[in-house]
Amino acid sequence: MVVEKKRAEELLDELGILEPEDIDVEGIAAYCSAFVVYEPLSGAEARIVGNREKAFITVNSRSLRSRQRFSIGHELGHWMWHRGRMALACSSEVQDRKWSGADKEVMANKFAADLLMPKQMFRAQAQHKAATLQTVSELADQFQTSLTATAIRLVEFGSFPCMVVFHSASGREWFFGSREVDGKFWPHRTLDEYSFAYDLMKGKGRSPAGGTVEADTWINHPRASHYEVYENSTVIGPDHVLTLLWWKSEKMIEDLIGDDY
Repeated sequence: MVVEKKRAEELLDELGILEPEDIDVEGIAAYCSAFVVYEPLSGAEARIVGNREKAFITVNSRSLRSRQRFSIGHELGHWMWHRGRMALACSSEVQDRKWSGADKEVMANKFAADLLMPKQMFRAQAQHKAATLQTVSELADQFQTSLTATAIRLVEFGSFPCMVVFHSASGREWFFGSREVDGKFWPHRTLDEYSFAYDLMKGKGRSPAGGTVEADTWINHPRASHYEVYENSTVIGPDHVLTLLWWKSEKMIEDLIGDDY
């Protein structure tokens, strides 16, 4: 019997899942004829082997539980949308860095986020909470998800204007803004020496680190120096820093939206 392709929200509705603690990702995978096993893996967080009727997802037994859950969701996304005769291995780098674009890894990441942090469920828990890494950490514990995936979800469905930015040693990898700033403000490609993230990338200071900085430390706009943003940055693996920017005062947004620069 060929398994029907479904969105994450459809699966949750079918199974009557209403609370974060009820999201049994192994059980959901089995419902979709994708069976999870745990083994030590080298060079990959998970892999999936399957045909049109059944798949086996092997997950790295050495990884943190939040990583394992996301890996299962990611591979299940492949099973739902890229099915056929398939054999895929996905690394932590794919899960951390493939968040923009439209390729199959991005689609798998978004499926995992929708499965583990459903929009309505997440929005209810994040409502009116500060756009800080402390909030991200609390929500990550509640949904048993990674800081990176949870930070993106907070930007998407939180209550305040904010942006998440991911840097490697070579520069900016990707960024996401909330609806108030998406497509209107752009972060610099390289870290400013006056940012907390710069110090963390250089091995200085304690992670996480944060505070109020001039907006031009982060935002590429000719008048950004007249405003401030709240920066929260943390080290995510070797030579990678995740930053959450929060416009605690929305004056910059009100004043600069619509500027042609």
